[in-house]
Amino acid sequence: MIKNIQFDDSIAGLSFQTAQDSASAAQMISRYRESVAAAEAIQSEAQIYSAFFLFIILIIAITLFVGTVYKVTKPLADLREATAKIREGSFVVKLPEKGFTEIRELTRSFNSMSAELARTQQKLIEAEKELIWKEMSRILAHEIKNPLTPIQLTMQRLEDKYALDKIRFLEIFPESADMINQEINNLYRVAASFSDFAKINTANRQVLNPTKSTQEVVSSYSQNYPIELRPPQKEVAVYFDPIHFYQIITNLIQNAIDASEDKTPIVIDFCTDNDYIVINIKDKGKGMDEQEIKRIFEPYYSNKKRGTGLGLALVKKLCHLNKAKIAVKSELAKGSVFSIEMERLR
Repeated sequence: MIKNIQFDDSIAGLSFQTAQDSASAAQMISRYRESVAAAEAIQSEAQIYSAFFLFIILIIAITLFVGTVYKVTKPLADLREATAKIREGSFVVKLPEKGFTEIRELTRSFNSMSAELARTQQKLIEAEKELIWKEMSRILAHEIKNPLTPIQLTMQRLEDKYALDKIRFLEIFPESADMINQEINNLYRVAASFSDFAKINTANRQVLNPTKSTQEVVSSYSQNYPIELRPPQKEVAVYFDPIHFYQIITNLIQNAIDASEDKTPIVIDFCTDNDYIVINIKDKGKGMDEQEIKRIFEPYYSNKKRGTGLGLALVKKLCHLNKAKIAVKSELAKGSVFSIEMERLR
């Protein structure tokens, strides 16, 4: 527009001799203005096309950038998730080998590591199973051998007396028969302990009065062993499997009896608050050191001359199934206290 005004001012300053010159000048001005308008239209159209092409190039660049970033970050995100699975113990993880060369090499190395970890885990599981079976076989052989030895010796004694002295045979027969029956019962006990520990996986929890149930167990022991029961001042109820509760209390009382000497009294007391009830079973036996306390609930561990090492392991398993807690405190030469903590019903 400014150029048109300047051109018009230049033409207006000229003097024309004839009307033909004026007409020629007017035509020239008209053609100039048309040329300028056409040039401006072309320039405007060029600007539009340039902006459009720049926009298209920008879209393509952004698309390429996003695609490249995704191509890099997606395998890394998959690698992070796979690493989390391995951390949780799942080694059967294989990622697709795709992406840039470096990403493929990294994924290939990860898959190789994952496969090696899976093989190592399987070897460890097999070795652990073999070790467990060896240990169980050793314990079973030991536990079965203990009753069989006196049975064998007693039978040999009876055979000798029967052959040489039938009167003496009749005298020792009742005592020998009692001993044989006792050892046979020990064999049943060993078999039952292993069977109970292996098959219990669920709990049939229901409302239970722990004081009354404990009294029922104590009554069967108190005739032969001094047990002092100190019930709570107020009756409470818990949610527990009755059979499991009986097994827990029975095992803990028997453990206290085995640990005690000279029939020192066993004390069972109850502590309650608004949320929990705790049953404490105390003995005055030889007690345990720190190493024994750490292992006392392990399967097959026993510090007794006779024992499968499954009684307290079973107690811990049953407490866990019934959402209860089992703990122990002990001092050498002073005795031990086993405590069962249960959530009470309100």
